[in-house]
Amino acid sequence: MSNEGERKSGAEVTERREKQMLESVDDAFNEVKATPQRTDTTMNRAKWLACIALCLTYTTSFQQNSCTAAILKRIDEKLGPTTYYNWMLTAYTISVSVSLPISGGLSDIFGRRRFVLCGCFISLVGTAIALGSQNVAMMIAAMALKGIGSGSQQLALVAIAEIVPNKHRGTAQAALDIVTLPWAVFGSLTGNAMVKYHALGFRINFIIGAILNVLSIASIWMYYHPPAGTRIIGKTQWERVQKLDWIGIILMATGIILFLMGITFGGDEFPWGSAGTIVPIVIGVLSLFALGIWEWKFAKEPFFAHELFIGQGRTFSLFLVITFVGGMSLYAAAAFWTQQVQGIWTRDPINIGLSSMPGGFGNAVGGFLGGFLMGKSRFLTSRLMLMYGVVVKFIADGVFTTFTPSDFKLAMGMGFVAMFGVGFMLIGLIVCTQLCCKDEHIGLATLVLGSVRAMGGSVAVTIFTSTIQNTIKKDSGPRVAKVVMRPPYRVAQKQLPALIKLVVGGKDELAAKLPGVSPEAVKATRQALRYTWALAFQRIYYIAIAFSAIAFIAAMFVRDVTHNMTDHVAVTLQNDHTEQEKKSDVEGRS
Repeated sequence: MSNEGERKSGAEVTERREKQMLESVDDAFNEVKATPQRTDTTMNRAKWLACIALCLTYTTSFQQNSCTAAILKRIDEKLGPTTYYNWMLTAYTISVSVSLPISGGLSDIFGRRRFVLCGCFISLVGTAIALGSQNVAMMIAAMALKGIGSGSQQLALVAIAEIVPNKHRGTAQAALDIVTLPWAVFGSLTGNAMVKYHALGFRINFIIGAILNVLSIASIWMYYHPPAGTRIIGKTQWERVQKLDWIGIILMATGIILFLMGITFGGDEFPWGSAGTIVPIVIGVLSLFALGIWEWKFAKEPFFAHELFIGQGRTFSLFLVITFVGGMSLYAAAAFWTQQVQGIWTRDPINIGLSSMPGGFGNAVGGFLGGFLMGKSRFLTSRLMLMYGVVVKFIADGVFTTFTPSDFKLAMGMGFVAMFGVGFMLIGLIVCTQLCCKDEHIGLATLVLGSVRAMGGSVAVTIFTSTIQNTIKKDSGPRVAKVVMRPPYRVAQKQLPALIKLVVGGKDELAAKLPGVSPEAVKATRQALRYTWALAFQRIYYIAIAFSAIAFIAAMFVRDVTHNMTDHVAVTLQNDHTEQEKKSDVEGRS
C-alpha cells in the first residue's frame, strides 16, 4: 500500500507539474499574442545609413541601363559595326527579367544582404568586361552579366520598404525614385555627350558604373544588416537549399528566356512565321503554363507561394495585369522615343538627348508623387491612384496621335505628361503590391513585377516595331515618289528603293551618291519621310490607347489596400538592435 500510495502521490505531483508547465506555455503564448507588431517608427542612424546605401545601390543599377541604352549605336560604331548590336540591350533585358523574381524569392528565404552584395559584385564584373570590350560580342556578354547583377541590386525596392513602417512605404519608394532623377532626366544626354565630347568615348560610362558599384558594395557591407530570411524558419542553410522548388525555378527561367528570345528573334533574326521565332515562343509559353500547374498542384514548397494568389484576385493578380500593360507603355516609350525624334524632328545626338529630358523628368516626378501621395486622403486610395496614372497616360497618347513634323516642342511637353502617368502608375503598383502581401513574400512579390513589366514591354516593342516597318514599307514609296520624281529633282523610279532605304537608315551622304540623286533630292526625301514616320507613330499611339484602356478597366476592379498602411515594421536591422541595447544600458545605469 505504501508503495502504491507513493506511486499515486508521485503521479499527482507529475500531473501538477505538467499542468503548471502547460499553463506557463499558454501564458507565454498569450503574452506573445498580446504583444503588438513591431512599431518602431523612428528613423534612427542605423536606418538612415541603410536607406542611403540602398538608394545608392538602386541608382547604380538605373544609371548603367539608362546611359548605355542611349548609346548602343555609338558603341556598335566603335566596336563593330555589326547587325546584332541590339542584343546588348536584349541580353540585359532577358537576364534581368530572370534575375528579378529569382533574387526576390531566394532573398525571402536566405536573407537580402548577401544577394544585394552578390548583385553589386556581378554588376561590377560585368562593368569591367564592358570597359575592356574589344568587340560587340564581349559587350553583349558583359550586359548579360550586368542584367543578372541588376536584378539583385533592385532588391533595394524591397529592402527599403521592410525597414520603414507600412504607412511610409510609399514615401520610401518615392525616395528611391527621386534618387534616379539625374539619370532619368540626363541619362540619354549624358550618354551621348560622353561619346561626342570625351576622349574615352563610351568607356567613360562604364568607368562611372565601376565607381558606383564599388561605392555600393562598401556602403551595403558597412550599413545594411537585415535579419535572415523569413520564409523557412528553423532550418540550416543546406536544408533551405534542399527545400527549394528547383523545378519551379527552372520552369520559370526557361519560360521567360525562351519567350523573350522568340519575341526578339521575330522580324529581325528570323521571319515571324519561321520555326526560329515560333518554337521558342511556344516552348516559353508552355513552360510558363507548366510552371502554373506545377506550383498549384504538385510543388511541396512552391516558389510562388499560394498566399500570393488565393483571395488576391483583386489585388496581386490584377496588379500583375496592370504591370504587364504598364510595361508596354514604359519600355515602348524608352525604346521608341529616340527613333521617333530621329524620324520626325532631328538627328543631332545632343538635341535627341535634350528631347528625352522632359520624359525622364516626368517619369521621376510622377513616380515620386505616386509613392508619396499614396493613402494621404480618401481621394488618394490605391485604386484611385492607379486610375489617375492610367488616365494621364491615356490622355497623353490621345494627344500624340495628332502630332505632325512641326510640333516638336509640344511633343516634348506631352512626353513629360505621358511619362508622368507611367511613373505615377508603376511606383504606385510597387507600393500596392508590398501592402497586399505578407512580409515573408514581399521580395518575390515586388520583383516579379519587374519581370512581368519587362515581358509586357517586349511584347509592345514587337507590336510597335512591326507597325513601324509595315507603315514605312507601304507609305514611304508613294509619298516619296510624289515629291522626288517630279521637277526639279526627277529621280528615276528604279532608284527609289535604295534612296528610301539609305535615308531611313540615316545614310544621307551615301544616298546623295546614287546615280541621278542630288543632295536636294535627299533633303526632299527626308522631309517626305518625316510624314511617313509621323503616320507610323500615330498608329502606335492608337495601339497604346487600347493598352491604356485595358489597364484602366483592370484598375477599376482593384481592391483598396491603403488600410494596411499601419505602423507595422517588417524587419528590424541587426545593428539597430545593437543601438537600442546600448541606449537601454545607458538609461539603466543612469
